[in-house]
Amino acid sequence: MKTYLYLLFFFISFLGFSQETTTWIKTEGTIQKIDKKRRGRTYATVTFSTQEGEEASAYIELFGLPVIGNFKSVGDVIDIHYDKNNIAIAKSNSGKFISQYGMIILIVLGVIFSAKKIIDVRKLQQS
Repeated sequence: MKTYLYLLFFFISFLGFSQETTTWIKTEGTIQKIDKKRRGRTYATVTFSTQEGEEASAYIELFGLPVIGNFKSVGDVIDIHYDKNNIAIAKSNSGKFISQYGMIILIVLGVIFSAKKIIDVRKLQQS
């Protein structure tokens, strides 16, 4: 019975993720300014053209490696995604895998590392 309860909680955790309803439009933007923040985060002011031909700018986070930092510089052209309804909301394409699947990866790792402890407890209960 406890096994079914654990499985139920495991699958319910995946239902907690909401679907993204924002319509993202992909375009190219040019980096105008780079700001380095604490803890290795790097942000950039990017200008780009919308589908309607308007010039817009946004403040996005650039993906970088710890200690090494970011590989982009001012004047580089990068792919970005902006919200169709609010062009001030934009994100870079780099680091997208981590932002989309990071929580799922952490949950799976938690289950894997907890499995040994659960098996040990079940063995103690049976003996």
